[in-house]
Formats: sequence, C-alpha cells, structure tokens
Amino acid sequence: MPGIGVITNPRSRRNRRDPRLAKHLAYVLGEKGQLYSPKDLESLEGVARHFLERGVEVLAINGGDGTAHVVLSAFVHVYGETPLPKIALLRGGTMNTVAAGLGIRGRPEGLLGKLVDQYHAGESLPVVERNLLMVEDHVGFLFGNGLVTRMLDVYYGGSEPTPWKAFRLLVRAVCSTIVGGAFIKRLIAPIAVEVELDGRPLPHRHWLALMAGTVEDIGMRFRPFTRVTRHPGCMEVMGIACTVKRLMMLLPAMRRAHLMEDPDVAMELGQRLVMRSAEPIPYTIDGDCYPGSRELMIRVGPRVQLVV
Repeated sequence: MPGIGVITNPRSRRNRRDPRLAKHLAYVLGEKGQLYSPKDLESLEGVARHFLERGVEVLAINGGDGTAHVVLSAFVHVYGETPLPKIALLRGGTMNTVAAGLGIRGRPEGLLGKLVDQYHAGESLPVVERNLLMVEDHVGFLFGNGLVTRMLDVYYGGSEPTPWKAFRLLVRAVCSTIVGGAFIKRLIAPIAVEVELDGRPLPHRHWLALMAGTVEDIGMRFRPFTRVTRHPGCMEVMGIACTVKRLMMLLPAMRRAHLMEDPDVAMELGQRLVMRSAEPIPYTIDGDCYPGSRELMIRVGPRVQLVV
C-alpha cells in the first residue's frame, strides 16, 4: 500500500524545543509510511519526487504555517498537473493558523496516531477541499502586505514569537491607535499600489493593507473570508484603504465573520489579483515574508484535500 508520508521540519521552533518529537512520530507511524527531515529545498523536492513515484496517499506535515507553505510549494513544483496527496497538518509549529481555522486541534503525535488508525482500519479520511494561492514561486492559503507584513516584522523580532505575543501586539496596536502613538505610526504608512482583480481595477491607489485568502480564518479567530467555501476556485480579497481608527472599529465585525460595508474596504471574490507599484511590494504568504517585486500576481492554484 502506498501509505502515509510524513515530512518534519527540524528547524521549527516546536521541534527545536522537543528534539525527540521526530522519533515519537516515527514510532507512531510504524510500518504505515516513512518520515523524512529534508535539510534544504533540493532534498525536499527529492522527497516529493519519491512520494510521486510511490503514489503516497497522505502527506502529513509536521510544522506550522510556514513549513506547510514551503513543503506545498515544492510538491506543486514537482507534481505539476498530477493532483497532490491528501494533506494532513500536524500543528507542529508556532503559527498554526490554517489548521486552527479548519478546526484541527491536538498535538502532532495524537493527530498522526489518529490518522494512522483510520488509515490502518481502511476508513475514509474526513477531508475538506480548498484551493491554494500561487504567488511568484510560492503557494499557500493566505496572502498579505502593507500593515500585515510590518506587523509580522515586529512579531518575529525580539523575543520568540508565540500566540500570546501576537495577542499582545494586537492590543499594543489598538492602544497606540487610540493615543496616536509612535508605534502605530511606524506601521501604517500607506502603500501606493495599482490593483486589478480579474482585469477590473479596484477603486483606490493608496492602501493600508491588501489581503487574499482561500481559507476563512486569518488568525486570532478573525474570519473575513467566509465566502470562499461557497465559491470553489476563487479567492477572497480584502483591500483596506480606511484609517487605522476606522479599521479598529471594524475589528469586532471581522471577528464575527460579518464585515460591515465601508466605502474604503473592498471585499471581492476573484481568481487573479495583480498589483503594480513603483517600488518592490514586500508580502507574506502563510506567515513567511518575501521582498517581492514591482509587479505581483496572486492567482488561484490547485485544489487540495485537507484531512480534518
């Protein structure tokens, strides 16, 4: 039987804190598959070719959002037009936004153990389908720039990033907005970008942030992209051109998955987003940051099955 293939990221923060985790996962996996710890992109693509040749049915990823995005980018490159295996996210990282948004809870050993039991019993694995986003050579589920990338720069700087640190950063931004503090002023410089969605220009030229997603949840229980589940093959785009104070007023509505209409907040469904600027456009995909170029195209990629 083709079995389960596990890829673990030895450099993820959780795996560095618990170096025995890979051995535990290998023990749980047993004879139902193999575990790999690729050291670089070349070896990761080699693993992907091995999985393709063997017809591996389930790709389990032990790492967070960043690990999953790197692994999936390599697999899409290697698999080409061939559908990817089912994807199981084992929540082995600091940021597990995609997994949490899909209702996946637990530790990597427990999630893999349940997966192995179901596979061994011949049970049909419960899955949901989502499209990937494709940006330059990268794939993932969530794209952002502007305020989003600047917040991530602060989040990754200094002490180790944790969910508690992310919450404190959000609170600090809200408080700084209320008093007009220096912290928020460093984050809110608008980006001058021309934006087209499926060939239609979006109304503004200066944006606080632009985001796109093929999953509903963007972290900390904010769920602005609820329409993607009803529109397969599309991404949902949110362009924010309002003031920061107005954005703070909209946060409760975003968290309730009911973003109030605002003339300076664009919410659109589409398949191809193009951004053009006189300067390179830094961006993030699934929490990993990249410098970008003066023209970025974000498009809907292959549809994948995620084990839930």
